[in-house]
Amino acid sequence: PLSQMSYTRRTGTRKVKEYNSADTLSAGELCQFDEAGEIISAVTAKGVLGIALAAATSSTTVLVDILSPGDEVKCNSITGTMGASEIGNEVDLSTGGLAVTLTESNGDAIITGWDGATTTELYCTFKNLAYGSPGAGVETT
Repeated sequence: PLSQMSYTRRTGTRKVKEYNSADTLSAGELCQFDEAGEIISAVTAKGVLGIALAAATSSTTVLVDILSPGDEVKCNSITGTMGASEIGNEVDLSTGGLAVTLTESNGDAIITGWDGATTTELYCTFKNLAYGSPGAGVETT
């Protein structure tokens, strides 16, 4: 179910800030800024701000764990089947900010690992972040 799709931080220092929400967000959903500087669900090829720590609706506030370059996150919902051969490949955001797809169209994140058994989960680092990253499509190796 959609309510179980989410991201959790695996590495990096947690940095939490409160922002105004302009969208309905689920806890664990990736989010980004809109043109007015409010928080909305993340979409592919845009700068990811971080992970919503609680559910929010439009016109409320939401606490966001800000992601920085190198921070690794666990995504527990993917479109495709995760396996060892996928490590090092890029993935794209799909389903708003709740899942990724094993395609390399926009290069939103790089797969850094998995647990070796769960084919619907992966670990990744995002390339296109709101703070401190060069942007989508830029090689970061």
